[in-house]
Amino acid sequence: MYGRSLKRFEVVVLIFNILLARASLDECPALIPAAVKSSLSNGACPLPIDNASGPWPAAVSPWTHRPECEYTADRTAKYCVYTNSRHGSHGWSLISSPETAADSVRFLDIPFIPSRLNASREADPLYRILDIPGKGKGLVATRRIRPYEELLLDYATIVVDIAFTTNVPSILGYRLLRAAVDRLADPVSVLELGKSNDFAQDDVENVLRTNAFHTSLGGIPHIALYPTVSRINHACKPNAYTRFMEDKLQVSVVSARAIEEGEEITISYIALGQTWEERQNKLRQWGFNCTCSLCTASKAEIAASDARRRHIESLWTQAAQAFQAGKPYHALRFTRQIIKLLPSEDLFPMYAEQYGNMARIYFVLGDMENATKYATMMLETLALQGDIDSVRPEHYEEVWRRFKNGEELKI
Repeated sequence: MYGRSLKRFEVVVLIFNILLARASLDECPALIPAAVKSSLSNGACPLPIDNASGPWPAAVSPWTHRPECEYTADRTAKYCVYTNSRHGSHGWSLISSPETAADSVRFLDIPFIPSRLNASREADPLYRILDIPGKGKGLVATRRIRPYEELLLDYATIVVDIAFTTNVPSILGYRLLRAAVDRLADPVSVLELGKSNDFAQDDVENVLRTNAFHTSLGGIPHIALYPTVSRINHACKPNAYTRFMEDKLQVSVVSARAIEEGEEITISYIALGQTWEERQNKLRQWGFNCTCSLCTASKAEIAASDARRRHIESLWTQAAQAFQAGKPYHALRFTRQIIKLLPSEDLFPMYAEQYGNMARIYFVLGDMENATKYATMMLETLALQGDIDSVRPEHYEEVWRRFKNGEELKI
């Protein structure tokens, strides 16, 4: 927002934090599974366990396999692989510290609606996983999908503490990575994913480097692998986007526009709004040259698109500088121009943010009629995109409070 320092044009919809309070990782699950309850005493939370401690056998443990562990090179910490092969349709493996694993038992208690992983078994499948020429596997729509319709809900199958990847000797770490996959109910769903990292020395490491997303457990950086989402190919003007639910280790994929039957479903692997050269440089880490419609357009079309994107970035910078310099009318003019340009580049994540910027400027000017108008447009866009469930009076109260205090609006 205009109250922050601007970075390069990496557009993420950051609006405001008005979602329901989330359970802390320090708390026990609200509904502890029966198998887990029997491992507790006097209502206590699950205790950290490793390969030398207990409860065991699996009948009295949340994990279906005995943990396997390795020490860091300096032997000051231990990382273990924990697996519940009955979680969801794939199973779930975690490589982390015993303390983090104990805190993470709650994920086994979160209701999960399986994504449409096997379209032939679904009454109304939205996609099929098919071979896409020049791309490998991909997702293709089996019927017309409405704008902002949820396509699938996927959950993390493998979660790995980032510190483990650097602190445990490689040969020992690879053993735990292999165990994390082998113990799943469906190891093939992981091993058949794309591998395009030139630095990986192991197949599982390659899959993770190519496909995993950053996440957090108890404030500790981890990476998470979502097998079905990993099948979705990239496009610089995608027709879908991801919504991460870090508190559930789940990710939802939602259509950004109408997707026709037989059309490939795509997401962007990088932030939207970048020029052709910027996109190619960023995408090289996935080991491919983008051949989407935007990147294979004529030189004249690419040049025109790049010019619009640079202009949007410049306007955004000017609007922020004007607002911070106490020139709200200048900021208003620049922001209006941004909003007019967004449809030409399909930059749908920016709509809500720019409506929020307009609302903030009018709020500063004391024009509550227009401030309310644009705050409503922002909230309705967020509701349409699924970031909030509905527009409620308390949302406006939170927006005005943040504007009054000079705080960012973010989700």
